[in-house]
Amino acid sequence: MGSLTVCCPVSTVVPSVVTVLNPCNSDVGQIQKLIFWRLGNSIDSVATAIISTTWTALLVATGDTKAVVSPFVSNPDIPAGDPREFGGGNETRWGAPHRKGGQSPALTFTLLAEDQDVIVLLKSLRCENLEVLFVNEAGQLIYSDAGSAVAGFPIVPNSFFVGDKKIGGFDEVDSNILQFNLQPNWSDTLEITAATSFLLTLVNS
Repeated sequence: MGSLTVCCPVSTVVPSVVTVLNPCNSDVGQIQKLIFWRLGNSIDSVATAIISTTWTALLVATGDTKAVVSPFVSNPDIPAGDPREFGGGNETRWGAPHRKGGQSPALTFTLLAEDQDVIVLLKSLRCENLEVLFVNEAGQLIYSDAGSAVAGFPIVPNSFFVGDKKIGGFDEVDSNILQFNLQPNWSDTLEITAATSFLLTLVNS
């Protein structure tokens, strides 16, 4: 029996990676809005997820199914996550480190010139156990297909942070930082819907 970091026994055959000559490309684009809901929520199908009435119902919900949409975000920074390493030098053979997996990436977004009443409400989300979905510049939903048709990416508990207002002064715009961590390998289940005309216009109820 193997562990998360030990692959034993290995498969009988090396798995095929590319099975068609010209596979479809996947490119997320610029993230412009975030959608949060409580851990475990989902939408039954992709077709349902790109209908505006679905999101109208989620935004007005008064229970655990409620979704919350962020203001527009700028300067999205979504790093790949560094490897977790052991060894190097004389500790390991050839001085090559053992890579045991990935770090939890910290995602950072900037909220420009937002009313601080909005920021206070965003700060209150730190007490929630959340998942996040992304909306790009084309109004496409970036979601996880793990376990159900349309799910969110789990945010690591206690990692959600919204910073205080940074005064921009004469040359810059005032801003707040929004930051949270996702689990290692979070993008393994990443999928992108068709473009919509409404996801970038969503507002909270």
